[in-house]
Amino acid sequence: MKQGYIYGILAVFLWSTVASAFKITLRHVDVPQLLLISSITYMLILLLCSSRKLGFLRKYSRRDYFYSSLLGFLNPFLYYIVLFKAYSMLPAQEAQALNYTWPLIVVILSIPLLNQRITILEIIGMIIGFLGVIFVVTHGELEVLWRGKPLGVVLALTSAVIWATYWLLTIRYSKDETLKLLLNFSFGLIPISLLYPNQAPLMR
Repeated sequence: MKQGYIYGILAVFLWSTVASAFKITLRHVDVPQLLLISSITYMLILLLCSSRKLGFLRKYSRRDYFYSSLLGFLNPFLYYIVLFKAYSMLPAQEAQALNYTWPLIVVILSIPLLNQRITILEIIGMIIGFLGVIFVVTHGELEVLWRGKPLGVVLALTSAVIWATYWLLTIRYSKDETLKLLLNFSFGLIPISLLYPNQAPLMR
Protein backbone atom coordinates (compact mmCIF):
# COMPACT_ATOMS: atom_id res chain seq x y z
CA MET A 1 0.00 0.00 0.00
CA LYS A 2 2.77 2.43 0.95
CA GLN A 3 4.60 1.61 -2.28
CA GLY A 4 1.47 2.51 -4.24
CA TYR A 5 1.31 5.92 -2.57
CA ILE A 6 4.99 6.51 -3.28
CA TYR A 7 4.54 5.70 -6.97
CA GLY A 8 1.42 7.88 -7.09
CA ILE A 9 3.17 10.88 -5.56
CA LEU A 10 6.18 10.36 -7.82
CA ALA A 11 3.92 10.22 -10.90
CA VAL A 12 2.23 13.48 -9.90
CA PHE A 13 5.61 15.13 -9.40
CA LEU A 14 6.93 13.98 -12.76
CA TRP A 15 3.76 14.98 -14.62
CA SER A 16 3.87 18.41 -13.00
CA THR A 17 7.22 19.07 -14.65
CA VAL A 18 6.28 18.15 -18.22
CA ALA A 19 4.90 21.58 -19.13
CA SER A 20 8.16 23.34 -18.29
CA ALA A 21 10.19 20.54 -19.88
CA PHE A 22 8.25 20.81 -23.14
CA LYS A 23 8.60 24.59 -23.32
CA ILE A 24 12.34 24.52 -22.60
CA THR A 25 12.97 21.73 -25.11
CA LEU A 26 10.92 23.42 -27.85
CA ARG A 27 13.26 26.41 -27.64
CA HIS A 28 16.03 24.23 -29.03
CA VAL A 29 14.27 21.70 -31.29
CA ASP A 30 11.15 21.79 -33.45
CA VAL A 31 8.02 19.69 -32.98
CA PRO A 32 8.96 16.76 -35.30
CA GLN A 33 12.42 16.49 -33.71
CA LEU A 34 11.02 16.45 -30.18
CA LEU A 35 8.38 13.92 -31.19
CA LEU A 36 10.96 11.61 -32.79
CA ILE A 37 13.48 11.81 -29.94
CA SER A 38 10.92 11.36 -27.16
CA SER A 39 9.16 8.48 -28.91
CA ILE A 40 12.38 6.57 -29.57
CA THR A 41 13.49 7.10 -25.97
CA TYR A 42 10.17 5.90 -24.59
CA MET A 43 10.12 2.88 -26.91
CA LEU A 44 13.61 1.82 -25.82
CA ILE A 45 12.60 2.09 -22.15
CA LEU A 46 9.49 0.01 -22.83
CA LEU A 47 11.57 -2.53 -24.73
CA LEU A 48 13.88 -2.86 -21.75
CA CYS A 49 10.99 -3.19 -19.29
CA SER A 50 9.21 -5.83 -21.39
CA SER A 51 12.25 -7.83 -22.52
CA ARG A 52 11.05 -10.94 -20.65
CA LYS A 53 7.57 -10.71 -22.16
CA LEU A 54 8.46 -10.36 -25.83
CA GLY A 55 7.73 -14.03 -26.46
CA PHE A 56 4.04 -13.38 -25.81
CA LEU A 57 3.91 -11.26 -28.98
CA ARG A 58 3.90 -14.49 -30.99
CA LYS A 59 0.45 -15.22 -29.62
CA TYR A 60 -0.97 -11.92 -30.87
CA SER A 61 -3.29 -12.15 -33.86
CA ARG A 62 -3.30 -9.96 -36.95
CA ARG A 63 -6.29 -8.20 -35.47
CA ASP A 64 -4.25 -7.41 -32.35
CA TYR A 65 -1.45 -5.90 -34.42
CA PHE A 66 -3.90 -3.95 -36.55
CA TYR A 67 -5.60 -2.54 -33.45
CA SER A 68 -2.20 -1.65 -31.99
CA SER A 69 -1.32 0.21 -35.19
CA LEU A 70 -4.50 2.30 -34.87
CA LEU A 71 -3.72 3.05 -31.24
CA GLY A 72 -0.16 3.93 -32.21
CA PHE A 73 -1.46 6.42 -34.74
CA LEU A 74 -3.43 8.13 -31.97
CA ASN A 75 -0.60 7.94 -29.44
CA PRO A 76 2.22 8.81 -29.80
CA PHE A 77 1.83 10.17 -33.35
CA LEU A 78 -1.31 12.33 -33.51
CA TYR A 79 -1.57 13.17 -29.81
CA TYR A 80 1.95 14.48 -29.38
CA ILE A 81 2.01 16.34 -32.69
CA VAL A 82 -1.03 18.31 -31.58
CA LEU A 83 0.16 18.67 -27.97
CA PHE A 84 3.69 19.82 -28.80
CA LYS A 85 2.36 22.33 -31.31
CA ALA A 86 0.00 23.69 -28.64
CA TYR A 87 2.91 24.03 -26.20
CA SER A 88 4.92 25.89 -28.83
CA MET A 89 2.12 28.47 -29.15
CA LEU A 90 0.86 28.89 -25.57
CA PRO A 91 2.37 29.57 -22.15
CA ALA A 92 3.18 26.29 -20.42
CA GLN A 93 0.60 26.65 -17.64
CA GLU A 94 -2.19 27.41 -20.10
CA ALA A 95 -1.40 24.53 -22.45
CA GLN A 96 -1.13 22.12 -19.53
CA ALA A 97 -4.42 23.24 -17.97
CA LEU A 98 -6.27 22.85 -21.27
CA ASN A 99 -4.67 19.49 -21.99
CA TYR A 100 -5.57 18.22 -18.53
CA THR A 101 -9.27 18.52 -19.28
CA TRP A 102 -8.93 15.01 -20.69
CA PRO A 103 -10.31 13.28 -17.55
CA LEU A 104 -13.49 15.32 -17.99
CA ILE A 105 -13.64 14.40 -21.66
CA VAL A 106 -13.14 10.73 -20.73
CA VAL A 107 -16.35 10.88 -18.71
CA ILE A 108 -18.22 12.45 -21.64
CA LEU A 109 -16.87 10.00 -24.25
CA SER A 110 -17.45 7.00 -22.00
CA ILE A 111 -21.19 7.51 -22.52
CA PRO A 112 -21.20 6.55 -26.25
CA LEU A 113 -18.07 4.36 -26.22
CA LEU A 114 -18.59 2.36 -23.02
CA ASN A 115 -22.33 2.88 -22.49
CA GLN A 116 -21.65 4.51 -19.15
CA ARG A 117 -24.24 6.55 -17.28
CA ILE A 118 -23.39 9.72 -15.41
CA THR A 119 -25.26 11.30 -12.56
CA ILE A 120 -26.33 14.90 -12.10
CA LEU A 121 -23.60 15.35 -9.49
CA GLU A 122 -21.00 14.16 -12.01
CA ILE A 123 -22.34 16.62 -14.59
CA ILE A 124 -22.12 19.45 -12.06
CA GLY A 125 -18.59 18.35 -11.18
CA MET A 126 -17.55 18.41 -14.85
CA ILE A 127 -19.00 21.89 -15.33
CA ILE A 128 -17.10 23.13 -12.29
CA GLY A 129 -13.96 21.48 -13.61
CA PHE A 130 -14.24 23.14 -17.03
CA LEU A 131 -14.97 26.50 -15.43
CA GLY A 132 -11.89 26.08 -13.25
CA VAL A 133 -9.72 25.42 -16.31
CA ILE A 134 -11.13 28.47 -18.09
CA PHE A 135 -10.42 30.61 -15.03
CA VAL A 136 -6.82 29.37 -14.83
CA VAL A 137 -6.20 29.96 -18.53
CA THR A 138 -7.90 33.35 -18.83
CA HIS A 139 -7.29 34.73 -15.32
CA GLY A 140 -10.96 35.70 -15.34
CA GLU A 141 -10.83 37.46 -18.72
CA LEU A 142 -12.56 35.27 -21.31
CA GLU A 143 -11.43 37.35 -24.28
CA VAL A 144 -7.85 36.26 -23.55
CA LEU A 145 -8.67 32.90 -25.15
CA TRP A 146 -9.05 34.48 -28.58
CA ARG A 147 -6.96 37.62 -28.20
CA GLY A 148 -3.70 35.70 -28.13
CA LYS A 149 -3.30 32.33 -29.83
CA PRO A 150 -6.74 30.85 -30.60
CA LEU A 151 -5.18 28.03 -32.64
CA GLY A 152 -3.07 27.06 -29.64
CA VAL A 153 -6.18 26.86 -27.46
CA VAL A 154 -7.96 24.69 -30.04
CA LEU A 155 -4.94 22.40 -30.37
CA ALA A 156 -4.57 21.99 -26.61
CA LEU A 157 -8.24 21.05 -26.26
CA THR A 158 -7.98 18.74 -29.28
CA SER A 159 -5.05 16.95 -27.66
CA ALA A 160 -7.25 16.30 -24.63
CA VAL A 161 -9.93 14.77 -26.86
CA ILE A 162 -7.36 12.58 -28.63
CA TRP A 163 -5.88 11.35 -25.36
CA ALA A 164 -9.31 10.65 -23.86
CA THR A 165 -10.28 8.65 -26.96
CA TYR A 166 -7.01 6.73 -26.86
CA TRP A 167 -7.40 5.99 -23.15
CA LEU A 168 -10.93 4.64 -23.59
CA LEU A 169 -9.93 2.49 -26.56
CA THR A 170 -7.06 0.93 -24.61
CA ILE A 171 -9.48 -0.11 -21.87
CA ARG A 172 -11.29 -2.27 -24.40
CA TYR A 173 -7.99 -3.86 -25.47
CA SER A 174 -7.16 -6.39 -22.75
CA LYS A 175 -3.47 -7.09 -23.29
CA ASP A 176 -0.36 -6.72 -21.17
CA GLU A 177 0.02 -3.00 -20.48
CA THR A 178 3.75 -2.82 -21.17
CA LEU A 179 3.54 -4.80 -24.39
CA LYS A 180 0.52 -2.76 -25.42
CA LEU A 181 2.48 0.48 -25.07
CA LEU A 182 5.52 -1.02 -26.77
CA LEU A 183 3.48 -1.95 -29.83
CA ASN A 184 1.75 1.41 -29.87
CA PHE A 185 5.03 3.31 -29.89
CA SER A 186 6.59 0.90 -32.39
CA PHE A 187 3.76 1.47 -34.86
CA GLY A 188 3.60 5.17 -34.02
CA LEU A 189 7.24 5.59 -34.97
CA ILE A 190 6.42 4.75 -38.59
CA PRO A 191 4.40 7.93 -39.38
CA ILE A 192 6.67 9.93 -37.03
CA SER A 193 9.73 8.86 -39.03
CA LEU A 194 7.97 9.75 -42.28
CA LEU A 195 6.96 13.15 -40.91
CA TYR A 196 10.38 14.15 -39.58
CA PRO A 197 12.32 14.60 -42.87
CA ASN A 198 9.37 16.33 -44.56
CA GLN A 199 8.54 18.84 -41.79
CA ALA A 200 4.97 19.75 -42.71
CA PRO A 201 4.21 23.53 -42.62
CA LEU A 202 2.02 23.20 -39.50
CA MET A 203 4.99 21.72 -37.63
CA ARG A 204 7.42 24.51 -38.43
